[in-house]
Amino acid sequence: MGGSQSTFKGFNLKEDAFDAEEFKKDLDAWLAPMHLQSSRPFLIGWYNQQREITADGTQRIEGPDDGVAYAVYSVPGYLDVVIEHFARERPSTGFVDGATDAILAQLRQALPAELEPQVVNTDEGPPYYHVQTIGNVCAEDEHIEAKDIANDGDDWEEDLSDRLEETRDPKMWGSESEMLRKIFGVNVHPTWGGWYAYRALIVLRKGTQASLQKPEPMAFLATEDKKRILAEYNLRHQLCVWRDLSDSHPPEKRYSPEEYFFFTETSPDKRRRFLEMKASLMTAVPAPRWPSL
Repeated sequence: MGGSQSTFKGFNLKEDAFDAEEFKKDLDAWLAPMHLQSSRPFLIGWYNQQREITADGTQRIEGPDDGVAYAVYSVPGYLDVVIEHFARERPSTGFVDGATDAILAQLRQALPAELEPQVVNTDEGPPYYHVQTIGNVCAEDEHIEAKDIANDGDDWEEDLSDRLEETRDPKMWGSESEMLRKIFGVNVHPTWGGWYAYRALIVLRKGTQASLQKPEPMAFLATEDKKRILAEYNLRHQLCVWRDLSDSHPPEKRYSPEEYFFFTETSPDKRRRFLEMKASLMTAVPAPRWPSL
């Protein structure tokens, strides 16, 4: 299940009161070499309560209400980790999930067993979890919905729905007007914008902290930026303009051009060919980046 080595070596549940914020520091230190970050800690009960409100309690996290959990997400640079994993293992499919799974296998060994950790790749399943809800309840990012944007007297929502209905292919979306006009919501990070991706969920069933304060939902976007992001996300999702927080979004806070093309490419064959070409440039097979156990 887990160990008490590596970054977490000094932790002893019998001697130390569990501190979710302090534990996050150790977790982030372990994740950083892989271009991964952890969310703010949140309680299982916060997430499950929100799922009851919004989705009839589906995709619940099993565990005590005061159990602590963290989401793990990749940031720009993660493609290098995927390339290195490919160079070592030469998988034929599942290039990104395979790299993630290899990291999570090591993380399971590194986490203290006495916390009864559960580590799940959220891109796979079962079980399945709703990462947008997780990001919202722990205030790691801001969730944008058209219905939550104040009406300033313009018809932007109606206009956007009109454009969606005109451009969406009924062969893909169906013929129902409601679906053709639907504006889908999205989560945006205050640092990375949309240039990040949730990869995993860590649940510590014995890491409980009922006193953990629930943060207020994140709200950092101006109204016009919300409208722009929703329009770009729904109309031209693949161009990824919606991922920029503004026209002056820092280049170092977004994917590289290679990452942009790789992560938006849907052909497994093209992805594999790209990884083969990148691996051929290496003079030696790189060692894994995770800390040694």
